[in-house]
Amino acid sequence: MNKTAKSFSIVTGFSLLTRLIGFLFKIWMSRALGAEIVGTYHIAQSVIFMLFTLTAGAPTVLSRKVAEAIAKGDQKRGNSLACASMIIGLTTALVLVVLFLALKNHLDIIFSNPNCIPIFLILLPTLVTSTIYATLRSWFWGRKNFLAFSSTELLDEVAKLILSVVFAGGIIASINPSHGIALAMTISDVLCAVVLAILFFVSGGRIAKPTGFKELLKSMLPLSATRILSSVAVSLIALIIPKLLTQAGLTTAQATAAYGRVAGMALPLILAPITLVASLSIVLIPDVAGLRAQGKTEELKNKLSTVTLFALLVASVFFALYLPLGEQLGISLFKDAEAGRYVSYCSAILFPIALAQATTPMLNSLGKEKYTLLSTVAGGVVMLPIVFLLTKVIGTYAIALASGTCFLVSAIINVILLRREIGSFADVKKCATLIVLTLPVATIGYFANTLLKSVAGNIVPIFVISVYTLFFMFLLVSAFNIVDIVGFLRILKPTGISSLRSKKKRKLAKAE
Repeated sequence: MNKTAKSFSIVTGFSLLTRLIGFLFKIWMSRALGAEIVGTYHIAQSVIFMLFTLTAGAPTVLSRKVAEAIAKGDQKRGNSLACASMIIGLTTALVLVVLFLALKNHLDIIFSNPNCIPIFLILLPTLVTSTIYATLRSWFWGRKNFLAFSSTELLDEVAKLILSVVFAGGIIASINPSHGIALAMTISDVLCAVVLAILFFVSGGRIAKPTGFKELLKSMLPLSATRILSSVAVSLIALIIPKLLTQAGLTTAQATAAYGRVAGMALPLILAPITLVASLSIVLIPDVAGLRAQGKTEELKNKLSTVTLFALLVASVFFALYLPLGEQLGISLFKDAEAGRYVSYCSAILFPIALAQATTPMLNSLGKEKYTLLSTVAGGVVMLPIVFLLTKVIGTYAIALASGTCFLVSAIINVILLRREIGSFADVKKCATLIVLTLPVATIGYFANTLLKSVAGNIVPIFVISVYTLFFMFLLVSAFNIVDIVGFLRILKPTGISSLRSKKKRKLAKAE
């Protein structure tokens, strides 16, 4: 197994397991607590995430800088950069915590639902712990220590799930369920920050004199602005959608539940496959930066072509699964048919999201953070008007339409800018063929599922349609030579097996 494939296997394996645990958490929360509490929690959490973009800096920048320092054999500089990044983040985090604690009696200006305020205040300390967490993970990322990078994220999800069941599952009756989830989130964050700090010192990390403040800030500012704009947009949607829905005739509880159904159930299911694309991007970022520095343009193009085609393949497979099976998945996982229908009707947004997820990190790894900011701003410009104008007309489906349009605009701009930087890199014919082939597979699956579920319930059609979809997608992709799946699986084969077989062959040859 080559290094890239091995790293991809590690990151993907842990990411899938992490997302599975996180998804189980969302399933438990939606079933045990209901859509209204889910919505309340996600509204408060969205504001925390927005503030976190101010404190965490830009992990991609720090990881790239650490990777450059390690490549030059200067481990001390990597430690110094990590310390500088930590100081920048913690200073900002502490200022924000003190500010919001001082203004805690006036937070109704931000939250229309007063139940969000205590959740927000419980989550507020995570600005400090998450800053430590993000900085140390970036240090491991830059050193290509993907085991520590990924395993701690898994630990976070496991701790959050266990603590949520304890604090919000009724075991401690005196704790309000929504407050219990926030408390679980805060404690799990502290735990992971401590574990990462221990791993940092065990792995050779040291507290060094901080240096590189100026160069870090110069590269971080565009990426931080990008993340801030994205988070502001998400937070605005979380705050505005319930208000718009109440103006359309829903009660506050109904509006909060409707948003919770989308943010806490449907969208996490839709976005779950993007984990695979994110894993490949994480692994390739150091490689792309190195190839660009060495002037290996053709190899660079091949990397970008691979990640683009892989992103569209993931989107195609899950679109073909979600379109027919969305409603049944919603009922089976969340006991909520409406959330499932949302997944089915909005599954097409996987294509622009996957393409944007593939191309944005590639721009960043080429040192073009300003371009990323440009594409993000352009996406936001088209997204927010859709939310404001169409929520009263189509309800929460405006979120999916706005998000899909936003990512589509960003992806198109990213591709144009990448072509300007390195020339043509994507195999347009293969990409187009892949998308065209997906449509009949999804359509046939939709009609077949309609027939099956009328006589076989929910579970049997999920199994049958999944097998059908995966089989025919594999068959068509291989027949039209879009992706060499067999070759890819061969690359992922452990080297131990290959070397063992080689030794056996050599022994047989000598014996003969």
